[in-house]
Parts: sequence; structure tokens; C-alpha cells
Amino acid sequence: MMRLRFLSAALALLMGAVLAMPVNAEDVAGAEAARATIQSQLDAFRAESAEDAYEFAAPNIRRIFPTAKVFGSLVKRGYPMVWNPADAEFLDAKPRGNGIVQRLRFIDQQGRAHIGEYMMVQVNGEWRIAGVKITRDESFGV
Repeated sequence: MMRLRFLSAALALLMGAVLAMPVNAEDVAGAEAARATIQSQLDAFRAESAEDAYEFAAPNIRRIFPTAKVFGSLVKRGYPMVWNPADAEFLDAKPRGNGIVQRLRFIDQQGRAHIGEYMMVQVNGEWRIAGVKITRDESFGV
């Protein structure tokens, strides 16, 4: 019984380490394609086209926000640093499960820094955005 717990704990640590590993050379093409998807959505937000931005949302997001108008309204009101950033910079990417977590640093219009963690999944061979977690970047700025 004790050995089983030890093996389970070791396996959990190993899986955590694997999921936290940076994208390696074989994953670079996937990471670049995922970044292109995110950039395309950011470009659509800058153009104030919720319809175009909605095209990059994964099915789970589309179930929560069934129309581009509802989706765009939420992003514009709730995530102004994504809708209209003063600057956005791609950071690291890491595999997670069957997807990729791509981090970005956003600078909002007031000069505050935020970190966005984009969960990217493949849908019919195309990278789509399955979720974004935004936090303040306390390590950046004055």
C-alpha cells in the first residue's frame, strides 16, 4: 500500500514536470501556429471586429458565448488590456495535455502590465483559444 502511494506521488510529480517543460524543437511549429492564432485574434480586437475575433474561439468558448456580439462585449468590458492593449509581447509557451499554454505580457492603456495565459487547443487541425487567464504582472514596471 505504501509503495503504491509512493509510485502514485512519483508519477504525479513526473507528469507535472512533463507538463511544465518548455516547448521543444519538435513543438516549435505548433507553438508558432498557436501564436499566429492569438495574434490574429488580437488584430481582430484592434480592428473592433468581434466577428473576426470570435472565429478563433474554441467550441467551449462558443458554448459559453453563443454569438460574436456577446463574446466581443465581454472582452471589451472585462478585458480591456486584451481588446485594446498599448502593447502585447509573446513570452514562453509550454505544452499542457494535448494543447499549449502561451503566455503574453499586455500593457494596458494606463501603463499597467498584465500576464495572459492562453490555453490553446487544436480543433480540426487548427489552433483555437480555449481560455485566457489574466493576472497583474507585479514583476514589470515601476
